[in-house]
Amino acid sequence: MDSRHDRLYTSLIEAKDFSFSYETAGVPSLELTDLKIKKGEFVVICGSSGSGKSTLLKLINGLIPDYIKGQLKGKLRVGNLEAGASPVEELALQVASVFQHPSSQFFHKLVKEELVFPAENQGRAVDIILKQVHQLTEDFSLTNVLDEELVNLSGGQQQRIALLTALMQDSPILVLDEPTANLDCLGIEEVKEQLQALKAAGKTILLAEHRLAYVKDLADRYLYIDQGRVMADWSKASFLDLTDRKRHQLGLRSLTLPDLSEVKTPFFSPKGLTVKDLRLKVGQKNLGSLQDITFARGTITAIVGQNGVGKSTLARYLVGLLEDNSARFLLDGKRLRAKERLKKTALVLQDVRLQLFTESVTKELTLGLKKSVDIDPICHQLGLKELKDRHPLTLSGGEQQRLVLASQLLADKEVFIFDEPTSGLDYQQMQAVGKVLQDVANKQKVVILISHDEELLDLVADTIFSLPKNY
Repeated sequence: MDSRHDRLYTSLIEAKDFSFSYETAGVPSLELTDLKIKKGEFVVICGSSGSGKSTLLKLINGLIPDYIKGQLKGKLRVGNLEAGASPVEELALQVASVFQHPSSQFFHKLVKEELVFPAENQGRAVDIILKQVHQLTEDFSLTNVLDEELVNLSGGQQQRIALLTALMQDSPILVLDEPTANLDCLGIEEVKEQLQALKAAGKTILLAEHRLAYVKDLADRYLYIDQGRVMADWSKASFLDLTDRKRHQLGLRSLTLPDLSEVKTPFFSPKGLTVKDLRLKVGQKNLGSLQDITFARGTITAIVGQNGVGKSTLARYLVGLLEDNSARFLLDGKRLRAKERLKKTALVLQDVRLQLFTESVTKELTLGLKKSVDIDPICHQLGLKELKDRHPLTLSGGEQQRLVLASQLLADKEVFIFDEPTSGLDYQQMQAVGKVLQDVANKQKVVILISHDEELLDLVADTIFSLPKNY
């Protein structure tokens, strides 16, 4: 920003009597009476899933209304540009973005092609671009994946690549939507270090996040949004003074994470899903092998480990999407081939958008069911009752997560695999999902949970199986 801009505006982002309504919504999804964000501020945007956090970020980066239509009223200024009047291409020069689902922002096949894309668009010199790529991939321990295809990376690795791509853009404003949703502890620490450096460099950072523990030393302000309105604007000190009980009442996560150092080890059970002599592969890459493990009925077995070790790949073998002819999969002692596992296993993917097919929540929940089922109880339990007529793609990431979870629970299966089922969910919704998982286990089903969510693991995991790197 030049000195003339600084004289014109006392804030970098400013909204006055502003509102936005999606085309399909009858009421405003976001209302900003008077909001000012100064240059260099680190602002955490918190609140329940579906409260309007992502909508605010999409207005600031220009995705609304260029790609997501709706009605804007009032004024929202970003730098010297106005939301709704300035195209997303102009806003992109001032705002870099990390989306909730990183794969949705990728344009290229290979990691290195994706990383250099923003800088090439800006016409920067090749040697400067390559130096920046080298430095960032070193900082994030991703040098070894530069030549990999993005589709072959884990969800956590994709998330870090999305952040690096945004950093390559080198814009004065950075907006991030749940950037740590699928990251392990190491990945979160790397993100924290980068955000510290960006803040020290004077970047303006807006972060929509449920995992609040890692940002408590970084944030200058906390905006609490509820039903599309800013209900609280806390300073760092005021927010940290809130008790955990008060935060939980507001749907916010804890600032202190539980200690999971006392690992709950798996135990032998004659009933459950047993895997023997399984070799995990992604393309031609060998990840390791599992000799003998049983996921017992009536318990919740958590699978943990660093991003990229093969947790989601293991889930695809278990459900029957992948097959290893030398391995044996047995349910209650009876061997199951891939097709049989597909019939008996329900899977909730990390990127739940891949499991949404119809034009309404109700149709999504009843799709493929062979008999009439009352969907109201599960809708009530997972907070979907008021959303039954909505198109699934208009829901927030957390709402989509709960929708796919509900649809899988309505299927008559024996094995349930949940891959990061609480990414993008607030404290109360995390508890509701935990209760659902426990209810399924109590029906003597096999429940397998893949998660980096320490609060969820502490709440529901009966046993924890750690998938080591290069095992």
